[in-house]
Amino acid sequence: MDIVCKKLVSIYHANSALVSNHVHHTHELVYCISGKGFAQINGKSYSFSSGNYYITRAGTYHSEKDSECTRIIYFYFDAPPELVCEGMFTDYDGSVLSCVKKLKTETDTVEVCKDQMIECLIKTVLIETLRLKESGKPTINSILQYIDENIENDIDFREHARRLNYSYERFRHLFKEHTNMSPHQYLITQRLEKAKFMMKLNPDASLTEISYNCGFSSSSHFTKAFRSKEGMSPSQYIKSKKS
Repeated sequence: MDIVCKKLVSIYHANSALVSNHVHHTHELVYCISGKGFAQINGKSYSFSSGNYYITRAGTYHSEKDSECTRIIYFYFDAPPELVCEGMFTDYDGSVLSCVKKLKTETDTVEVCKDQMIECLIKTVLIETLRLKESGKPTINSILQYIDENIENDIDFREHARRLNYSYERFRHLFKEHTNMSPHQYLITQRLEKAKFMMKLNPDASLTEISYNCGFSSSSHFTKAFRSKEGMSPSQYIKSKKS
């Protein structure tokens, strides 16, 4: 069987929406971006909130009840049944959401090898899900990967600690043991590394643009962090690379 994206939509449910028991001829992935609710899959009930997703195989009866305003991505696809792991899952490091967002982008483009890229992304989602089922929880390495892929976004380390089933202090200790830096120090370091790469790539880029793309709240915040780490301002750094 070919791996094909049939439909991908993002829907906002105001208040408490109810999707009654139903069935599809394709597999379905439902990802909760925000909000919370309950799902029933083959008679088994699950709760979900932001960062959770569930998968149903073609022919499986399921229903959904949102308990507050929610934003949900519904993704319908064909794939070999043996690759499709049914149930409720937690996207600990954001890798599944990243793939789903890329799928949305691909379905809206006319780029070369579009179908092959979509197939690769769906396979990645299914394999990540199989691994989640096997491991049951994320690792520090998966958190590091998530940070590296989301440098420009706000990172809620306390939420990552919760998903690892650690207190924040325990998570911080393990993180520092693994990287020799606190979570915040690691994030700032990675943002500065990205900034240096951008400045080398395009020395004429504005500091405001670099700040925004690297997750700093302002160019002054970026300059202060850069000077503290590198011992010179971003402008001086650019000049040193030109000479």
